[in-house]
Amino acid sequence: MTHSFENCRKMCCLSVFFLCAVFTVDTLRAEEIIFAAHPQNQPGIWISNVNGRNARRLFDPPVLVQEISIQEGDRYILCVGEGIDTEHGFDAYLFDTQKLNKGRRDLTWGRFSFVSDASISFSGDVVFANTIFNEFPDGIYFIPKHEVHKPIPQAEKLFGGAAGYVDWSPNGQEVVFSNSEGIFLLDITTKQVSQILEYGYRPVFSPDGKKLAFIFDTPGDNGRKGYSQIGVVPLHVPQDVKIFERTKTHLSLGYLTWTPDGTSIAYVLVEVTFDVPGGVGWGGVVRKYLNFAVSVEDGRLRSMFKDIEGGVRVWEWTRDSFPLTPIAKFTTTWGELKRETENGGRHE
Repeated sequence: MTHSFENCRKMCCLSVFFLCAVFTVDTLRAEEIIFAAHPQNQPGIWISNVNGRNARRLFDPPVLVQEISIQEGDRYILCVGEGIDTEHGFDAYLFDTQKLNKGRRDLTWGRFSFVSDASISFSGDVVFANTIFNEFPDGIYFIPKHEVHKPIPQAEKLFGGAAGYVDWSPNGQEVVFSNSEGIFLLDITTKQVSQILEYGYRPVFSPDGKKLAFIFDTPGDNGRKGYSQIGVVPLHVPQDVKIFERTKTHLSLGYLTWTPDGTSIAYVLVEVTFDVPGGVGWGGVVRKYLNFAVSVEDGRLRSMFKDIEGGVRVWEWTRDSFPLTPIAKFTTTWGELKRETENGGRHE
């Protein structure tokens, strides 16, 4: 009798084990990043560990992703991009990581002309910046979380005017945005706007909500842009701006985000070359994305994601990524060292 009971117990345990194996969902591990890489080399949305190895495609949306925002807890991925094939224009799309087989949710449906940027809060609310016909400013819109899952979500205008980039504060009460006049804070409850800086763009909140990172361009000759740098400003003392000299570059700064521990600001440089096997005018434009992180404390740099072919265009971290500590030495080729030093990445 005891032997029979023991066999029965083992069979039950095996049954539970196999059921768990069948129904377990592959969750996103805390040490990983979710990113869009080079659209030609690696189209789609990918997931990788923080050193850039073990990259694998998470899903392949019919969207050329330009901006990305991830809800705290990794449930929802919000993308801004251009529709592929039969679709046109830039819209905001939402993906549920627990139901990726159901595809995307189109939040704007071409109703807002050109969506330049969007951000999702920890609670699931969405804000996006919109421009009419790529020329006339329209404003910042708010989609509350209870509208997000409706067939056609309703959006409320929070701010009427120019806004290129937007980011939620960690507490979900404020939105930072930028335009040609500088960087501003918008209270979503009162709709009150206050100016932080009279220059800079692409502002992003630090994880503790106390600082902003941003890009700063200097004027060049004949009205052209000189060079770009990364800056940080504490919200309680906006006069105490810190610009990181080692980030100075003539390349385009294409993306900006904080590391999860708040000790570094990570960014993307866009290196443009021409694929001209038959001479000038033949072939197309080739873009390579160079990824770096600058220490907020001492301005030292670290190169990132070197194992991802073509680099990473946009990404966000999952819950508790490993901190990026600037390193003193690492192996590289002279060509890489020379290029990165000249273009805003300097090795210590």
